[in-house]
Amino acid sequence: MKTLGYAVILLTALAVPVRAAQVYSGCSVPSATPRHVWYIDPVNGKTPAAGGNGSQASPWNSLSGVLSGAWGANITVPGYSRPLLSSVAYNHIVNGQLVAVADQLGNPPVQPGDALMLMSGNYGDIGIGDFNLPTTNSDFVTVEAAPGQTPVFTTLLLDRTNKWVFDAIKVQSLIGTNGNDQALITLTDQGPSFPTTDIIFENMQISSADSTTGWSQAQWMAQARWGINAAGLAGNGTNGEPNTSCISVAGSHIQNVRVGAILAANNFLFTNNVIDHFGDDGIDYAANNLAITHNTIHDNLNVGDGNHEDAMQGQNGPLPADAALNYFSNILIDSNLVIRQTDPNLAFPTYLQGIDAFDEDWTNVTVTNNVIITSACYGIGFSSIHNSLIADNTVVEDGLFSTPGCVAAIDVGGATHEGPQSTNTVVRNNLTSQLNVVTANTGVTADHNVVFCCGPGPFISWDVNGVVQYLSQPGTYANGNIIETEGAKGEFLNFNPATLTYTVLLKSTAQAIGAGVAGAPTIDIVGDTRTAPYAVGAYAYPY
Repeated sequence: MKTLGYAVILLTALAVPVRAAQVYSGCSVPSATPRHVWYIDPVNGKTPAAGGNGSQASPWNSLSGVLSGAWGANITVPGYSRPLLSSVAYNHIVNGQLVAVADQLGNPPVQPGDALMLMSGNYGDIGIGDFNLPTTNSDFVTVEAAPGQTPVFTTLLLDRTNKWVFDAIKVQSLIGTNGNDQALITLTDQGPSFPTTDIIFENMQISSADSTTGWSQAQWMAQARWGINAAGLAGNGTNGEPNTSCISVAGSHIQNVRVGAILAANNFLFTNNVIDHFGDDGIDYAANNLAITHNTIHDNLNVGDGNHEDAMQGQNGPLPADAALNYFSNILIDSNLVIRQTDPNLAFPTYLQGIDAFDEDWTNVTVTNNVIITSACYGIGFSSIHNSLIADNTVVEDGLFSTPGCVAAIDVGGATHEGPQSTNTVVRNNLTSQLNVVTANTGVTADHNVVFCCGPGPFISWDVNGVVQYLSQPGTYANGNIIETEGAKGEFLNFNPATLTYTVLLKSTAQAIGAGVAGAPTIDIVGDTRTAPYAVGAYAYPY
């Protein structure tokens, strides 16, 4: 039985229990049981030199002393004679020669397969891997909050490394803290010889600050960091970002940041996360083999930087020197909830484009079961898209922020700034404020969509025999596309933007019920099976 209004959906996204080690299909999965468990306490712990042995009774005091990738190159840690994790390459003397390798010299106690339990306190900037000094693990190393504890990193950098799990860590700082202006979490690589792979984040809390109440636009520009920046070096233009790959972020909360998350790494699972109170884009994606599912994105702000605002935008990504554009493929964007404004006291409210891509070239893109409630020209917008499916989405204009000349629409077809014309793409079973499809000579088709009336039209535009047709009157048109007669309030159980109330389940009298067809996709946004009479939009009916 579905009883999901907006508030319930948001709380569900925050509280969904995260199954251990959710990863992109085919990526490595850590064991459920670590080889050994060690404890670190930055407040009450001790160095090895002072008698700390990593036990719960006598924890170490420094996470950097265990795993810092810059050991011997840029830092040393007082009281630690070498990094305690054996897989960390570091500068030291062996047989009278300076070497930079990982080894068992001095019997380092921490080995791949172990878990590091962190007590409350601030651990500073954590960096793993350094230039030409990779940290290569044969098994996963887990870094997690001990029960009831809140460990805090100011930033986290992973470069030239593999097989890490970070669980329930808070990463928080203002830009410039410790002279550092990187994202709160950064992942990258040093090319094919020094990749970064198999990195798992679960239950993270990522923010510039707990609260930005009272911040001016200038403060946002000067102080707010980016959330997650996972950006590998360029591939060959067709293989995405192959050297930073197998990344997952699950069950985490990103807030009070400029950009929420940059997904420019291959084989990336981004699921069951919440991004809110952000100053630019919620998610930027630019890679191959991405699954962006069951996330909640809400409450963006105009911080005064002039950037256009997107919940999820397909971006350029790093481009090889001899390539004119990137060709990205295999993108799943399913069952996400995007609401432009839920906070009645939101500072600097502005428009928010939904799920889109205006650059590069995109193949095998599946955009299904998403709910987008916003003021913008583009609710869903894709060009240079091929062999793809845009189906069973609910896109509705909230009308609270002026976007002259347009409403939240589904726009599919044509070409991006750099790419070719779209081909072989189906737009089906969507419920939307407006539908614009470039169908002429491209193999892009639209069927069984329902478009809200009424007000200034047109509500549907498409090509007929090479001529653009604009449709404004309620009725049923080619391929079962409908302009309905009641508007959003007539379709939904409780749609009242004036009170920020968006229960977009369908009324029993909704014209969207029975307007769809089977098979695109077979389940809805909350996992219920779609059955006849097939409804269009993100929610099946009956409930």
